[in-house]
Amino acid sequence: MEVTDYIDVCRFFTVDIFEFKLVKFCLIFSKLALKPLILLQAYFFLKNFELKYFIQYAPVYFIAVYILACLHCQPLMTNLINTYTPRLQLWKIEEVTQKIATEAKQIWIYITLYMFTATTLSFIITLSYVIPTAKDKDLIFFFKIVEIYFPQWENYMVWTIKVMLLVGIYVGVSIPVFPIFYLSGHFTLQKMMFVHHLHQINSKHTKLKYLKSNYVEYHREIETKLTLCVQNHAQFSGWCFEALRSTRVYVFPYKIIGTIVMASVILVFFAFEGSLSDQYLRIAGTAVTTSVTLLGLVVSGQRIEDLSEDIYDALIQVEWYYWNLKNKKKYLFFLVNTKRKFKIKYTEDISLNYQLGLQVVKAIFSAMSVIYNLQQKKYS
Repeated sequence: MEVTDYIDVCRFFTVDIFEFKLVKFCLIFSKLALKPLILLQAYFFLKNFELKYFIQYAPVYFIAVYILACLHCQPLMTNLINTYTPRLQLWKIEEVTQKIATEAKQIWIYITLYMFTATTLSFIITLSYVIPTAKDKDLIFFFKIVEIYFPQWENYMVWTIKVMLLVGIYVGVSIPVFPIFYLSGHFTLQKMMFVHHLHQINSKHTKLKYLKSNYVEYHREIETKLTLCVQNHAQFSGWCFEALRSTRVYVFPYKIIGTIVMASVILVFFAFEGSLSDQYLRIAGTAVTTSVTLLGLVVSGQRIEDLSEDIYDALIQVEWYYWNLKNKKKYLFFLVNTKRKFKIKYTEDISLNYQLGLQVVKAIFSAMSVIYNLQQKKYS
């Protein structure tokens, strides 16, 4: 398979799968069905609040809220991909060496494997919720609502909710991460080709130390190549920053709700009264899937952040010291512009990168420690 084939596979997981009419129907149906269920559960929580029941039903409730947020963002993320992907084609893969093409192929293979793994996990966790257990109504409040208010339709409505999960959980896994990973793949591909062209600026002049400063043809050729790189970098940077600003609005709520989901799963694991032996697959699946989603966000965010550093490092290696004054000024201007980092920023101090992922992990383990200590005091 060529690089473009892997890109097409990733696009299918990210965008094209949502273009099928059956999938569109399921998305709309899930969106319409989840809203009243979430509102009803919130109403009962507020009307007769008991911490025990809140903890008991919180994981599935926040998973539903998370899925609903993803369902609403799906058209926006699809539009983002369709808008910016065609623009990120400044350099063609055919213009670079076989070595660069092979490295690009490896990157897209990793992205494809991640998407395939995340998709597989989403179906496994869906199956774990579809298979009935004795404690379904003690952990999934939606089933309790159906039992109380629609007993004659209980079997039909319960299975309808379970079928919704098939689409909902995939949306919950794919929408927050796949578009970011897909864009980061295109960003990285363009960066690799861009660095290749930077290295080619002096490629035809191997003995630069023998060139005279008034070598007109040489300086004209350098100016042409350098101008093309500056123009493409300006376009590339502008579209990158614009795309990243757009994703920031969607990614931050995902991170917050995802962290709440993880914390609520851990909380019910420690605080639930009774045995959860038949729920271990669901708990483990939810925890692993949430972790994989968070990992995907963090890795893709860090990859994007590293792009500007890679371009800057390549630029300072260019043998600029033989150029005339005009080209040196243009090079200096270029160098200053590449210092600005590509980031998915939530605030001035918080960005999507490894550091943020570490902070989330620390927060989760701190919550686990507090809950465990409370449980120990309760039974001591």
